[in-house]
Amino acid sequence: MANEENLTAELTAVLEEIVEETSIGNKNKGLAFEQLSESEFLIDGRQYRLVRDYREGFDAQRLVDRYSEVLARYDYIVGDWGYEQLRLKGFFGTDNKKVLPDQRIDALEDYLYEFCNFGCSYFVIERIGGKKEKTQMKKNKRRTSTTKKVKDQAHIAEKKAPVNTRPDKKKMKIRQTNEQKKETPTKKKQPVRRKKNLRFGKEMKANR
Repeated sequence: MANEENLTAELTAVLEEIVEETSIGNKNKGLAFEQLSESEFLIDGRQYRLVRDYREGFDAQRLVDRYSEVLARYDYIVGDWGYEQLRLKGFFGTDNKKVLPDQRIDALEDYLYEFCNFGCSYFVIERIGGKKEKTQMKKNKRRTSTTKKVKDQAHIAEKKAPVNTRPDKKKMKIRQTNEQKKETPTKKKQPVRRKKNLRFGKEMKANR
């Protein structure tokens, strides 16, 4: 029994050390937190607002510790507690039709029911402004605009090329003669049969 208790104590100590190391590593990310009002704040220059705090689940320090750049693309972030650990999950707005239904914030109740502990504390924050990830979008827009310009220039160059609208008369005559030759079948020349002059033959015999 004593050995089992020592084992469990050592395991719990190791687990606590791992949790402390991960939290310290997250704290060393250098993410800045600034409280703007009772419900609004900044995380690394991105502005959020606390829209729901169920059973006092919101903890600003733990949120900053667990926050990552992946969550910056979402409109909402949900934080739920299980075994004294905070888990963050990102959701998009209800008007975003390009994503799956379970990725929108209106699927929050299903997420809490299926993946969270029953009756757990949680909070919901909404992104309302601040620093936005538009750099990638700008790059893509620049690429598309440049490719579009190149295509337009090629199209204009094709239009500017001289088009010979007047047909060449010599070529037309050659075509017409070739077509007439194809249409009219060639007739075989029959050998001409020479008729013997019977009268002349009779006179010759008489003279002999």
